[in-house]
Amino acid sequence: MQDNNDNHPLDLSYLTEMVGHNPEFMIEVFDTFIEQTPFYLAELEDALSVKNWDKVANCAHKIKPTFSYVGRGDVKDFVQSIEENARKQIDVELIPDNIERLKDLLIIIYQQLEDAKKDVLPNLD
Repeated sequence: MQDNNDNHPLDLSYLTEMVGHNPEFMIEVFDTFIEQTPFYLAELEDALSVKNWDKVANCAHKIKPTFSYVGRGDVKDFVQSIEENARKQIDVELIPDNIERLKDLLIIIYQQLEDAKKDVLPNLD
């Protein structure tokens, strides 16, 4: 993943397709993502700290689909690569840097979600 994709815009078409045009539910999905991902990330970092590659892969697998809901398929694919490398124990020396990169991307995504909440709020009755 290249640096110029860090601010890749959210593509909310998947979420809209799932829930229809329901601003309240969309905001709930955003808030849940913002609240839950730090727990997933902590679990991922714990597994990494003891080099438990199966658990790293399982944690990555667990967090991966959440990026589809918030419209960042690019990050989902990035997490998929972390999962596959951990599961197959390929390039494991790159995994710590990739997880740091994921943390940086999450900061950007959290901001994008806060902005997206403002965009859907005017649509509330």
